[in-house]
Amino acid sequence: MKIKNILTQQLTQCGIPGGSKKRVLENLSTFVTEQLGGDGDQAENLFHNLVARERLGSTGIGEGVAIPHCRVAGFNRIHGCLIKLEQAIDFGSLDDQPVDLIFALIVPEEQNEEHLATLARVAAIMQDDSSRMSLRQCSSSEELYTTALQLERAA
Repeated sequence: MKIKNILTQQLTQCGIPGGSKKRVLENLSTFVTEQLGGDGDQAENLFHNLVARERLGSTGIGEGVAIPHCRVAGFNRIHGCLIKLEQAIDFGSLDDQPVDLIFALIVPEEQNEEHLATLARVAAIMQDDSSRMSLRQCSSSEELYTTALQLERAA
């Protein structure tokens, strides 16, 4: 699945405060749920699923990037959320580098194959040096969103 099919401008945020991995995942869960019209129970469920996935192994893929992802009941399609943090945080990445770019994937429980294909596509873009540099140069949420869509076209 293409990024343009899962990412919206409303789910793209630039210059978000970080703090800690737990705080970022908590804020991300609340933000995504609010943007999609959900409630506090859904935000809590999403947060717990993201944390449970992190317990299996960090989704920090290196070079300052994390791709937290999980399957969650109550969603009818895959949603992406792109965040550029104000300050990098420890995410437990394999390369021990702090993370400042986060592309979260929230996937319906039954979409396993699409989940893996979308995750691979996002990872390929986020592992590219020039893609990361372009995203890090963005100074607004709109610019971050536009850049993400342009990177996919270039990939």
